[in-house]
Amino acid sequence: MNISKPGLALAALLLAGTAQATEVRREGVIISHKGGHLDVRTREGNITVAITHGTTIRETKGAFSKTDRGADALIPGLIITVDGDQHGHGLTAHKIQFKERDWRSAVATHAGTQEHREQTNAELARAASERAELRQAIIDGHEYVVRDEVTVYFATGSAAISESHKQQLRALAQKAPSHGNYRISILGFADPRGNAAANERLSLKRAMAVSSYLRQSGHIQPGRVLSPSAMGEGGTAPDIAPPSGDDQARRVVVRVVTPKTQLKH
Repeated sequence: MNISKPGLALAALLLAGTAQATEVRREGVIISHKGGHLDVRTREGNITVAITHGTTIRETKGAFSKTDRGADALIPGLIITVDGDQHGHGLTAHKIQFKERDWRSAVATHAGTQEHREQTNAELARAASERAELRQAIIDGHEYVVRDEVTVYFATGSAAISESHKQQLRALAQKAPSHGNYRISILGFADPRGNAAANERLSLKRAMAVSSYLRQSGHIQPGRVLSPSAMGEGGTAPDIAPPSGDDQARRVVVRVVTPKTQLKH
């Protein structure tokens, strides 16, 4: 049978395309997620991963639990395994997998610096609205129930958490889920010595340090921790006694709370 030259050319092109595409598995860390593409750092070098409508995205927990997720779960800092066709430095993903604990770790790592960027879809926006409402209610003294409380004290000018206070925070974090629809309020304070603006920044730094430690405990869902509040040197909050001295003024008050009018999960 004779085959025309155009037919030969088309066959050669298809064969060439098949040869150039290599089915691979790559493990790496997401650097950025823009549109339908991931920038991923692997041991073999950086690659661009294309996500298509046919890409399966799956979260694993333990040996047998697997849950399908959307592309919005693929956040910077997340360790993923990608199966797909590689073309040079690009890879078209058939399947992307990640572990639940790695996702929690990625959220905790980026919570302080990328909190606003993470709240881009409707579900996170609603959750943020609830957290803001409850956070303000706590500060304003509206009705809520305090289920557990820890006060973390700091050395002068420091935001370092002592080992004894870390133990108390771990105990609070472990117990918090037993309260059902809970949230965690974090209020940072400073003593009155020095510049007021600098003291407010220091009180926020202390509150952020406590927030990060709680988020990384492994017991608390990241969305349950409200944004830390800087109360500065003279700030007050309902039911929190004023400090009797500078040693007690340098503190972060952590509370596990539930609103009397229960917010939705």
